[in-house]
Parts: sequence; C-alpha cells; structure tokens
Amino acid sequence: MINANVLFEMALGGGLVAASGALVAQARGKQAALRARQAAEAEVSRVRAAAELSVRQVRQAAAEEAEALRRQAATDREWRQAALAETQHLVERRLPRLVDVEARRHPGVEVPGPSQALLRGSPWEDLHQAALDLVREAVETTRASVGRSARAGVRGVADEAQTFLTKLQMKIDEELGKHPHATAYHQSLIEIDHFATRSLHTLQRLRVLAGSWPGTQRANASIREIVESARGRVGPYERVEYTYRPDVGELFVEGRVVEPIVVALAELMINATMYSSDTVSVYAQQVPAGCRIVVEDTGLGMNAFQLADAERLLSSRTLLDVTALEDERKLGFAVIGRLTHDYGFRVDVGAPSASGGVKAVLLVPTALMGEAPERGEASPVPLEEPGPAPAAAAPAAPPAGAPPQTTVSGLPKRQPKQLMTLPPSGPSQEAVTDTADAHDLADGFEQIRRALSTGYAQNDTDTGGFQ
Repeated sequence: MINANVLFEMALGGGLVAASGALVAQARGKQAALRARQAAEAEVSRVRAAAELSVRQVRQAAAEEAEALRRQAATDREWRQAALAETQHLVERRLPRLVDVEARRHPGVEVPGPSQALLRGSPWEDLHQAALDLVREAVETTRASVGRSARAGVRGVADEAQTFLTKLQMKIDEELGKHPHATAYHQSLIEIDHFATRSLHTLQRLRVLAGSWPGTQRANASIREIVESARGRVGPYERVEYTYRPDVGELFVEGRVVEPIVVALAELMINATMYSSDTVSVYAQQVPAGCRIVVEDTGLGMNAFQLADAERLLSSRTLLDVTALEDERKLGFAVIGRLTHDYGFRVDVGAPSASGGVKAVLLVPTALMGEAPERGEASPVPLEEPGPAPAAAAPAAPPAGAPPQTTVSGLPKRQPKQLMTLPPSGPSQEAVTDTADAHDLADGFEQIRRALSTGYAQNDTDTGGFQ
C-alpha cells in the first residue's frame, strides 16, 4: 500500500517535471521570438538600405536628366542665336550684294558666304543657299525676258527706220542724177546722204546686237568697194586714208559676207578716228590665208586691261542687254564679235603698231573670197522691204587700176541702190521678231527708250568710245 508520502513525493516530482518542461518551453519560445525579431530587424534594414539606394539612384538620374536638359537648352539657345545672326547676315549682307551683282551689275562686288561656323553643313546653310539661288534665278529670268522683248522692239524699230533711210538715199540718188556736180545743191545732197549713211550704220549695229543680221544683202564686191563703203560711214572720213593697190583692191569678196565685213570695218575706222586726231591708215594685203585689211591709227593704243576686254568682246557673240546697257558708243567690239562669229571672218587688235596706236587687222579667209559679179548685176541689195523702183541702174565696176571713186568733197561715192525681196542669207534672228505686232514693237521701243535714257544718264560724263 502506497502511503501518502510516496504519493506526495510522486506528485511533487511530477510537478517539478512539469514545471521544468514549462520552463524549457518558455525558454525556447523566447529564443524563437528573439530570432524572429532579429530577422524582422534585418529585413527592415535590408528594405531600408534598398530604399535608400533607390532614392539615391533616382536622385542621380534626375540630376543627370536635369543636367542634360540644361545642356540641351544651352545648345538650343546657341543654335537660335547663330540662326538669328546668320539670317540677319543673309538679309543685310548676302542678299543685297547678290542683288548688286545680278541686278545692278556692279563690278568687283563679292557675295559673302555664311558667317556662322556652327551652321556649316546644316540644313540652315542649304536653305539660305536655296534662297540665294532662287533670287539669282529670278533676276536672270526677268533679265532674259526683258532682253528678248527689248531686242524685239529694237529690231522692229530698226527695220522700219532702215527702210525709210534706204528710201531717203534712193531719193537722194534720184536728185543727184538730176542736178550737175559742183553745185551747192549737189553738195548739200552729198552731205545729207552722208548723214543718212551714218544713221543706217547706227541702226545696223543695233540690229546686230539685237540678234539680227545687218539688213542689207549685197552681190560680190571688191576690197576697194568694201573699204570705201566702210569709209563713207565714218564721220571724219577725210582723216581715213586708204592706200589703194589694184592687185589687192580688185579682189572680190563673196556677197553673203560683204555687208557684215563693211559694218565691222566701219567700226574699226570709227574707233581709230575717235582715239586719234591724225590720219588713219587703211591698206589691204593679200596673204596665204586670204586677204587682210589693216586699220592703223596713231593714238595712245590700249593698255593690257583694255586689250583683254577688246579680245573678250571680239571672241564672243554679245547680245544687247538693255537691263545692263552700257554706252552704246562702246559696243563696237561687241558688234564686230557677233559678225565675225556669225560670218567666219576674223578681227585682231593685238598686233603691235609702229606708230604706238592700235593696229586692227580684219582677215577675210580665202573661203570667203569670190568672183567678180556678172556685168549688169546689182551691187548693193538693201532691205527686203518692198519699195519704189530704183531711180537709176547701178553703174558698172570701174576698170582695174582705177582710183577709188569719191565725190567732189572727197566723200566715198556710194552706188545707187536697188530694193529687192531677197531673204537674208546670214544667221537667223530670234524668232520673237517674226511674231511681233505693232503694239509689241511700240512697247519694246518704249522699253529701249527708258533703258537708253537710264544708261546715258548714268554715263553722261563719259565721252569715250570702245577701245
């Protein structure tokens, strides 16, 4: 039998075991709680560190973006200032100088390039250059249009005036045949005829520069006739001394080029008499390449610049540009240049002159030399315009060796003319001439009148001729 003590001890022991177990469990719980707390604190620290890192990264990114924006803003501001400065440079310097060059034809003016290095190779440079090209094209197109209209007006007016002057000369020839020589009336008619001849020559040079032919078709003519015909178109013709040699003077030139050669030779004589107060020597020589006619004066000659300019005009087919009209009296070399290019003869002004003046040589190539015309064949054939019948038949050519025919005052004797309806055999003129009506001609004449007035107003102090 179990007594009470044993039971008490057993109960006490059990209680102690239970209490120990509870204490162990409690200790273990505390340890677990401690570990959980430590883990939580570690997690919080990790999350906090990650958040702080993220915040720093965001702040850094924001700072970098702000810096990039500041740099972009600075760049944009620099580009804007450069674009504004370049546009101002375009408007204030480049465009005005381009207009000076293209529209006003001011010599020695250079159009500057872009001023802002930042814009080199950028679309700004391309756009500004496109604007300059557009202005240049507009000026050229306008000038070409005005030039065509003006030249058409010149040709129309010149045709009409040349017809009237030709009829005037026919009337003069008729009167000369009625009245004896060495009378005051006869001499007056000779002087009037001389003025009419010079007026015709002035119209011819305008016709040539306006892209037309000289307006007169001739039969084959001798070198003597060509020289005398050109001499008769010079104001101070008495200062032009022609040394006649029958072996050369009676060589004949093809009729197709006679009048163009006469016009060119007259220009050389006019130039020589204009720049020399002494006698101008004219003589012809036969050379292996053909026949050359020399016009030599005793003036001051030409400097290197003038010679280069003359050679440039002689080698080009210059057209009358009424939008940049120079002194019409200085267009002689341009007239000769067009004629030599169109008809195949040559003119050179670079040969040295023993007198120190200008020695101009007109070479008629062998291919342009012709035969003497048939007896009774009309020598000069003016405009193709219809007109009255000739007053008298053309006289036969003088015999070989005969001196040049002149009037009592020494003026080269012009042969009576016959009007024929021959088409021009020279280069064709601009097509617009053939379609111009009276109103167009009147408008063209008015344009020329204004251009001439402006041109002479700008050069009214310059009294020089071409040289």
